[in-house]
Amino acid sequence: MTLQITQETFDNTVRENVDEFEMSLEEAIKETIEQFKTQGVDLSHIITDWMMASSADSPELADAIVRLDELVKGEVKDLQALITQLSIIRAECDKGVNYKVLAGVNYKVLAGRKGAYNVIMKVLSKYEADTNIVKECLNALISLMTQNSDFLDENGVQMMVRLLDTQKDLDILKSTLKWTKECCILHEMNRQHIFSADILNHLTTALHDPSSAMLREVLSVLRALVLDDDPRLEFGRAHEHARAIASDTLCVITSLLEKFKHDSAVINDLLLTLSALLVRTEFCKKVEDAGGIQIIHEAMNNFKNNDKIVKQCLKVLKALAGNDECKTHIMRRGIAPDIVMVMQLHQKTAQTVIFGLACIAALTLRSPDNSKALFEAGAPNAIVDAMRMHPDNESVQKNGSWAIRNMVSRSRYQSQKFLELNAEEVLKAAAKKFKNSEYDMKAALRDLGCNVEFKEEWTGKGGKLYTQNKK
Repeated sequence: MTLQITQETFDNTVRENVDEFEMSLEEAIKETIEQFKTQGVDLSHIITDWMMASSADSPELADAIVRLDELVKGEVKDLQALITQLSIIRAECDKGVNYKVLAGVNYKVLAGRKGAYNVIMKVLSKYEADTNIVKECLNALISLMTQNSDFLDENGVQMMVRLLDTQKDLDILKSTLKWTKECCILHEMNRQHIFSADILNHLTTALHDPSSAMLREVLSVLRALVLDDDPRLEFGRAHEHARAIASDTLCVITSLLEKFKHDSAVINDLLLTLSALLVRTEFCKKVEDAGGIQIIHEAMNNFKNNDKIVKQCLKVLKALAGNDECKTHIMRRGIAPDIVMVMQLHQKTAQTVIFGLACIAALTLRSPDNSKALFEAGAPNAIVDAMRMHPDNESVQKNGSWAIRNMVSRSRYQSQKFLELNAEEVLKAAAKKFKNSEYDMKAALRDLGCNVEFKEEWTGKGGKLYTQNKK
């Protein structure tokens, strides 16, 4: 298992190397990196150069933070002065990382280390009634905290909830939701604190009275709350969050698919959110009962040339197939020819092909009737063509192997068709190329009736077994 450390642990170790071993800062950072890598620590999410960056010259950023702090402590007659300083901070943070200096200046980190978050929050709290100030504060916070949200505290969480509860300005509500989303990404503890602040109640209320502009931001927060992407923690609460959100919102989200069926951007976000929330088999039935299968089928046909929407439709259908009853009802809608059609239409796009193959594998698992329907719709050609089109993509080859295996395992008569399409040749080539997925290709070959030699994963050493008789 890969070891993880916090940014604070890394920083403290650098300082110890400087103080105790009299290293230069550059030497201390290099030594610390080597030290942790030797211990097997993953440093991919640690900013290793911020201390070098902080010594670089960034006078505009530092001056703006100091000036803003001075302004908020006094009585400001010209509020434009506040907006000016907030705009400077935002612009500096948006620069990201500048590698023109020695170690690279991460302006977001610099701003955070110099106290930008606390100063901006002071301004936001003091001028919460001023629409223009609130907008500029939120924009600055978004720039500062995108992939840099360790600064979020209880005051920030409560501010999010309060703005959602009291504000009527659409731009402020959208910016608040965007700030909330950014604070959830790559940060499990932020997600838990935000979720515990009853933000779901505000999001659910917004879903019941949506505008297309507001709706997409609400959906993005819902998806962010069910992420499991923080490498610093081994376990999170993504499943618990998804379960709670799904219980309150699945039916509403499904109904919105019908309401916005001609808006491709909203449809895509709704489908993305559905697939993220379908974490339990009973939720699949809930979507079906709300008319979800029919709506998704219609969306796949209406937007058959839209690669993004096709991918999401296939992904949601795969998730729904986790419920055996839904899996049967999906195929009864006559969806098999459309799955094959969109796979052939987008066969050059690897990601779409992967979702299509995974969808076929899920729908045909332990279901000879579904396998028959897809077989008659031309699925064997679509599967083998996809694998032949993307010979260097391991995910395509693996999902293709699963699709073949699930189709023929209880419908042996289909094997001949796959063999006529040279599936054996394709599978053997994939097994030779992708050793990590070799078993999947060989399992498909076995179920096709081909000669295949499996590697014995474990053999005993011939030792004798002894039993001890109990008296």
